[in-house]
Amino acid sequence: MNIHERLKYLRQQLNLTTRAFGASINMSGGAITNMEKGTRNVTERTIRDVCREYNVNSDWLINGTEPIFEDITNELDIDDDVKQLTKQYSLLSDTDQELVKRMINSLAEKINKT
Repeated sequence: MNIHERLKYLRQQLNLTTRAFGASINMSGGAITNMEKGTRNVTERTIRDVCREYNVNSDWLINGTEPIFEDITNELDIDDDVKQLTKQYSLLSDTDQELVKRMINSLAEKINKT
């Protein structure tokens, strides 16, 4: 897979249209389409913007070296259990994430009352 194909693959994994993907990095949907087709070069600026916006590993986008996404939990001063919970939380649907937030807030309120 080349960089153009990886860009398209990433966009599809994020479930975004070319227009929405482009808008998130200040580009048109047509420009994204042309990059995905290989008729327009993927510039260093585009790579930087995509990686910043979506926490993408630049080495994956440029060379195909896994993983696709950066592990942003490495930058946090938290233990491994919390990192694992964070990863699991990110896999939940929006509805389930909201439920977890409400449960945590409810527990925190109980603790604060005691």
